[in-house]
Order: sequence, then C-alpha cells, then structure tokens
Amino acid sequence: MGTVKLHAVVKEDIDNEIEDFREFFKGDIHLDEKKEFYGPHERVGGFSQLMSFKMMGTYRKIQLAGNTKGEGWVMGGVLVIGPGEQGILYEHIEAKVAERCDIDKVMERSRRSLNKRTICEL
Repeated sequence: MGTVKLHAVVKEDIDNEIEDFREFFKGDIHLDEKKEFYGPHERVGGFSQLMSFKMMGTYRKIQLAGNTKGEGWVMGGVLVIGPGEQGILYEHIEAKVAERCDIDKVMERSRRSLNKRTICEL
C-alpha cells in the first residue's frame, strides 16, 4: 500500500516558528503570507469565542509552549486531496476557534484514496 504525503500551509513565520513547528509536523510546510490558500473570504474568530468557558478550559489543559505573537484570528481547516483526478476527498473548514476535524474521517478518506490508486494502477 502507498503513503499519504502531508503538507501544512501557514500564514506567517514569526521568531522561527515554522522551524519550531517541524518538531510536531514532519511533512512539507508552505508559507502563504498573502493568504491566497485561505480563500476569497478570510474567516476570523471573534473575541467572544476565545473567552468562552469551553475555550478557557481547553487552554488550561493544553498549555503548549510557543509564542503568542502574530494576529492569531484567522481560522484554518483540513483538506484530504486525492492523487490525479480524485480531487478533494474530505474537507473540514474551521467554523469556531480551535474546532477540530474528525480524524477518523481523515484517516478513512486517506485509506480510500490509496486503495483506489492501488486498484487503478493494477
């Protein structure tokens, strides 16, 4: 069976944060300072989302080291893009700050893509 290649798209690199991120992410990291990958309408989280009880509880639990510089409001997402003409197999667009994708769906769609590719190549 094949492998899935991971890519991250980030909007800024402050204080060497891309290099620091490599400790957690082993794929290719692309810098998009113009935010072209983020689409025609930038999605930003509001202050009220950050100050919610749920968000404050989450922050207390994680306490990750790192900088708190940068604007920090632009929300992201996850895409699983299949090879060739398969296109987008899974899409998660963050609607709230720190909203997570369904990792089981990401894995399932990635496996499905690899299986299709293997069958087509036979």
